[in-house]
Amino acid sequence: MKRVGVGTIGMGLLLAVGLLIAGAAPPEQEANDQGCSLRTLKGTYVFAYTGLQIVDGQQVPSVFAGHERFNGDGTLIGVNSFSVNGAISQSVTYTGTYSVNPDCTGTDTLVNDGTSETSHFDLFFGRDGDAISFIQTDPGFVAAGIERRVGR
Repeated sequence: MKRVGVGTIGMGLLLAVGLLIAGAAPPEQEANDQGCSLRTLKGTYVFAYTGLQIVDGQQVPSVFAGHERFNGDGTLIGVNSFSVNGAISQSVTYTGTYSVNPDCTGTDTLVNDGTSETSHFDLFFGRDGDAISFIQTDPGFVAAGIERRVGR
């Protein structure tokens, strides 16, 4: 009977484990390997951002914090509180739509539920969608921030 050396068995086990790991990626991960999609941004995210905006011809500081839920279908809902030059608004709700490009960039448009005022943002994120960098693109605003997913 021919004996198989320990090195041969070790190499075979290493190869088998490698093949198992390569085939064990969850389906969601495999889809992400093709690029980003609306489903990349799905879940609840918390955010904070700061900047300046023009109010009555003057640049004034503005800060925002809140959370929003991306539904994975191009729609979202959220609530935030903000201060513009010291004037504070709390628990302001909004709805929105978003788009996602395969290169993991996108845009969103938010509509304030109370005033119907709209805001526009460019989005940048990784294939896992766990964090989003964004910049507001409305005239008169210089504001950017980061949001992180805290729940699915």
